[in-house]
Amino acid sequence: MDIQRHERIARIKQISGYLYVCLTWVRYALWVVWPLMVAVFLVGGKMQLTVGVVQMQDVELTLVQRLLMVALLSVFLWLALKITHHSRELIRHFSVGDIFNKQAIDHARKALLNGVVIYVLYLCALLGSWFYSAMQTSPVHIVVNTDFIVALMFFGVMYVLLWALEIGCDLNEESELTI
Repeated sequence: MDIQRHERIARIKQISGYLYVCLTWVRYALWVVWPLMVAVFLVGGKMQLTVGVVQMQDVELTLVQRLLMVALLSVFLWLALKITHHSRELIRHFSVGDIFNKQAIDHARKALLNGVVIYVLYLCALLGSWFYSAMQTSPVHIVVNTDFIVALMFFGVMYVLLWALEIGCDLNEESELTI
């Protein structure tokens, strides 16, 4: 094996170990933030809410509205925890040097799919805020957010990386069969 390549692999393993620890702390932070956010939504007084392009100042929410907000927040945080879990497991495979296997690809695929679900929920909230804004004001003032272009590029790159992992796994399996 080329020495430069061996050093590069060792560096990837080391950085992956650091990322694994960082994602572990992110996971713990999400577990702590979740009940705190639920408590704020359920017991808090007047709020300032920003959904998409709509800002609402000093909003007094009913119990049903608060429960709906808690449900939406819980879905978002649950998906974020799933993304963190699958990303941690993928990085764990990287940190031990076992990159091209079916389990690592499965974790990458699940993390990416959960990311797409979160993004679709974001788009639904943005669309809902547009409709809310249209009902509240006259004339209709719709601001087009171009973040979706960046998100599409991000998910495109992530899918290319996933496909590269799948190709690497297939090549790894073929090389094991020839040996």
